[in-house]
Amino acid sequence: MFTALYELFIGKNPDPTYRNAVFTSVGTLTLLIMLVLAALFYLLLGRWRAVFHRTSHWILTLVIALIIGFSLAISYAKDATGEPSADSYMYGFAGVNLLWALIVFVGASALFRRGSVYARHTPF
Repeated sequence: MFTALYELFIGKNPDPTYRNAVFTSVGTLTLLIMLVLAALFYLLLGRWRAVFHRTSHWILTLVIALIIGFSLAISYAKDATGEPSADSYMYGFAGVNLLWALIVFVGASALFRRGSVYARHTPF
């Protein structure tokens, strides 16, 4: 599933490491991390106090999530391929993973916000 998603946007890489190890691992980790971050924002911080309920807090959480998604893809691809530095394919992969993280985080926000007390209307 994740292989098709990433290769749709960045194309195939001749290195089989991406297909065999990187795409599935990074896609799954990104999915889980974004779900956890959205759950923390809405179900923990959004129920704790009326402090973390503004759109600016949600945007800050989103930016942190996107940075995590981008850097996770770069670091995992570098480690798996053994490359000393990131190449253009890795940056493209990280960009697509950033978009995947954005989609998952926004979708999880729509799902989890119903369980929040104070952030119920954040950001929508």
